[in-house]
Amino acid sequence: MFTLHHFQNLRAAQAFSDYLNALNIKNQIRHDEFDYQLLIEQNTQQILAQKELALFLQNPNDPKYLAASWQAGSTTQEHTQFAYANSDLISNFISHGGFISHAILVVCIVIYAFTSLGGLQPMQSFLAFFTQQPFDYTESWRFITPVFLHFSLLHLVFNLLWWWQLAGIVEKSHGKQRLVLLFMFSAIASNLAQYYLVSPYFGGLSGVVYALVGYCWLFGLLNKGSKVNLPNSYFIFLLFWLMLGFVDLLPVNIANYAHLVGLLAGLFLALISSKLKANG
Repeated sequence: MFTLHHFQNLRAAQAFSDYLNALNIKNQIRHDEFDYQLLIEQNTQQILAQKELALFLQNPNDPKYLAASWQAGSTTQEHTQFAYANSDLISNFISHGGFISHAILVVCIVIYAFTSLGGLQPMQSFLAFFTQQPFDYTESWRFITPVFLHFSLLHLVFNLLWWWQLAGIVEKSHGKQRLVLLFMFSAIASNLAQYYLVSPYFGGLSGVVYALVGYCWLFGLLNKGSKVNLPNSYFIFLLFWLMLGFVDLLPVNIANYAHLVGLLAGLFLALISSKLKANG
């Protein structure tokens, strides 16, 4: 038995598995937290299976694969080519992250929708940061909750795209506890920095996003081959975006110190995590 291919989507893996079964190439699908592995049971069929795989990857929507699933009883009439592609997109979106990364994303969307409908005044709400000292520690959630407040659709989409991409990688590879720690630490640190250095009137997930940027980039740099990584080109782009905010060249108000401290928090946690990994 040998592993032929790693699929990110179950529907694609099942379609190709059914097709191979129709060709009498015995196989099975195994699933772990990262992907779906297609295993061929007989080593003597390796060359034929690899040839069929190459053809499938060139055109996975070929009707013959859908027909094989029909014959195997793995599909229904609703699985048209459009439905297949849509299923693939939704499945990839869901499988990319875990409970924590999806939950934060949903909370941000719900709060933004409620705000847009006039149900919430962000800076006067119970989610905003403290406006005066001493802090009322019976409302300690305010150290964190400003990260859920967004003031435009562009602000929300930019943050959530990066959150989904990077938080999903961290949660899948390093677990929920690591992502929660990174979220809490960077949210509190970036919010405090923005409060003390600028004002109490701010919001957004950007500080946490920059923490994820720093964490993924440095952890990948220190641990070659890790799934938790960020290409240098992306890191440089986001660093450039951060600098534009400080020189006041952007047409929107930017929580620059929240971004900077968030980035430093992520770099710090990546360094600690790498040292713990090395010592473990």
